[in-house]
Amino acid sequence: MSTPELRVLIVSPNPLARGGLAAMLEGMAGMKAVGSAGVPEAASVAGQLLPDVVLLDVGDGEIEDLDAIARLAGAQPGLPIVALTGEPGALTQALAFGASALLPVGVDSQTLAAALLASARGLVSIPRQEIATLLPHEERIEPALNAPTESLTPRELEVLQLMARGLTNRQIAGRLTISEHTVKFHAGAVLGKLNARSRAEAVARAIGLGWILV
Repeated sequence: MSTPELRVLIVSPNPLARGGLAAMLEGMAGMKAVGSAGVPEAASVAGQLLPDVVLLDVGDGEIEDLDAIARLAGAQPGLPIVALTGEPGALTQALAFGASALLPVGVDSQTLAAALLASARGLVSIPRQEIATLLPHEERIEPALNAPTESLTPRELEVLQLMARGLTNRQIAGRLTISEHTVKFHAGAVLGKLNARSRAEAVARAIGLGWILV
């Protein structure tokens, strides 16, 4: 008895990338591309085609790009998602957003096929070189009290300014047209760069540094 082909939905904002991934899947035994879609319509198409797994191109792996994972995972809970990116260093965020794997765009066909199959079976695929990024860092006994060595990105400054106005994560997400997951990661980055233990402390330090005005 032959094993059923794994039904894969290809999602990418780039039509050329969708075509390239479809051609790649054609050469893989046991894999079948059942359709392709851009990011905005991905959830709807997935609901119609009911694929076994989604192969999602998330571009450069910026938080806003990874937000596509959260939106798709939120609209289709439990749908396995294997993401491809030009910047695999965002593994932690991708997994938190709902991906089963984050692989480089230049991944070989055998590795990609293994990740797709593992994802469809409910497993998470992690490149060996990325495992260290998931391990907890040693906790510092006292937070650093000196000025931050990293400046905030424009998006982090936007989130910080809205935090200072008392907006919730949901309200910030609505104001910036991003998901709550993305807001949480930006807020976490802000706290980390400011060596703050809370949002209130982060806002106070930012005001003291002259980074925001309230």
